[in-house]
Amino acid sequence: MNLTSRMIAPVLMALVLTGAGCGTSTAQPTGPDGGIFITRDQGEIWSQLKVLNLGVKQASIANMGIVTLASDPQDAKAMYAGTVENGVIYSLDAGESWQSAGGLNAGHVNAISVHPKEKCTIFAARNNQIMKTDNCARDWTQAYFDPRTDKQFLSMMIDWYNPNILYAGTSDGDIVRSDNGGVAWKVVHRVEGAKILQLIMDPTDSRVVYGLVDRQGLVKSVDGGQTWTQIRKELDAFDGARRGNFIALDPLTKNRLYLVSKFGIVRSDDAGATWTALNLPTPPNSVEMRAFAVHPKDANRLVYATDKAIIWSADGGQTWTPKKLPSSRGASFFQYTVTPTQTTLYMGTLPGTKK
Repeated sequence: MNLTSRMIAPVLMALVLTGAGCGTSTAQPTGPDGGIFITRDQGEIWSQLKVLNLGVKQASIANMGIVTLASDPQDAKAMYAGTVENGVIYSLDAGESWQSAGGLNAGHVNAISVHPKEKCTIFAARNNQIMKTDNCARDWTQAYFDPRTDKQFLSMMIDWYNPNILYAGTSDGDIVRSDNGGVAWKVVHRVEGAKILQLIMDPTDSRVVYGLVDRQGLVKSVDGGQTWTQIRKELDAFDGARRGNFIALDPLTKNRLYLVSKFGIVRSDDAGATWTALNLPTPPNSVEMRAFAVHPKDANRLVYATDKAIIWSADGGQTWTPKKLPSSRGASFFQYTVTPTQTTLYMGTLPGTKK
């Protein structure tokens, strides 16, 4: 194996970080204020994406709960969103209009991964199933399922270096992996009785994988999932940090990892060995963090959301500026996409969460 080539990630057009939040708008939208919002000016103005094409007529995604969003690494305009109960919707024009995915237009979808080299190959985690399409979401087949119908796949990702390798995390503490493009799967790690809320992969070395474990901190593998270590005691200095909401890797700074938790936001600059707390406008354990993202072109630009505001930093978290939410609903993710002409931040919203 060429070790050097494995440790250099392809240039991705999108950075996905799951969580929840909301943002600023010059005017509140009329009608349902859910679905997906975008901003291109650091939250000064937000636009609501609504159009859902249904053949000869149009509907709206403004009342949908949006759980997650994934962009095609080769085409930032091609986007796939997982919903609370409407399966997968997709857009080929950067979110200006959406369509329902044929064969996967119902159910709760927690995670979506797009093949880094074959743009029409997409995997989606729906309830206790992992679904796959080879024709750009027109038809779907079941790649894997857990026979326990009360369990869910909560997280999933594809190895950017070797796309035949996939990982998924369950609500029952299993991390499963496929080495042949989703044909066969095996459990590579188990945390008894815990949820694997999120899985992320180092953008510079695909053998380094992190898993966010509900109420138990993190797990980490440096050998492609063969062995795992726990990152738990390292968080003892921060009361509530083990109760993580999501994790994020800085795409521009090697070994920099953020953990957003009940405590607040802590950062590691040595791949999880030691941690420091960011100085936030609110005391530790006082607010629920709903989303977090690092700007893909400027590591000093950070953004997170609470139930009441979106808070922005331009200096790596030393100072913060709060801005209003564009929606009365809680959000589910932030995602940046980058094109040669602009950088866009997408925000999904969930139903039933009011300011």
